[in-house]
Amino acid sequence: MSKLKGFYHNNRIYVILMGVSLLCLALILVAFGYYFLSQNNAGTYGNRLNGIENVKITDDKLEEMKKAIEENAIVHHASIKIKGKIVYINIYIKEDKIDDAKNVAIKSLELFEEEQSTVYDILFTIDLASKAEDSVYPIMGSKKNDNTIISWTKYGE
Repeated sequence: MSKLKGFYHNNRIYVILMGVSLLCLALILVAFGYYFLSQNNAGTYGNRLNGIENVKITDDKLEEMKKAIEENAIVHHASIKIKGKIVYINIYIKEDKIDDAKNVAIKSLELFEEEQSTVYDILFTIDLASKAEDSVYPIMGSKKNDNTIISWTKYGE
């Protein structure tokens, strides 16, 4: 014990600095641990999906939308899925008629209720059912929840 007291009296400044640096290191480790562990508590989408439960799109509604899209003569088949706040609509057409296919996508926006279209982003993918080697497909379009028009990718350039 007397050796420790002697060491402390001879190296008092170094002992105090070592204690302060160990305390700072412990505080830094606790802060990093809290920061990284608290991020794991949130879901995949964090808090971006808050309020979505008020405007859910049911599976029955999705099936109804799919059937309504497939009723068009140009459409071979369609698929719709939802991930988070994004609705993915894939439309496969029989003939290479880009403008008609875009009109089908635009018409499908009417299938959404007003509240749903202001919450969900909608992404369209239009492709040929029988794909040709030199075609311009797939054509993609997107409508953000705060916008009323569809932005289409450039094609054929």
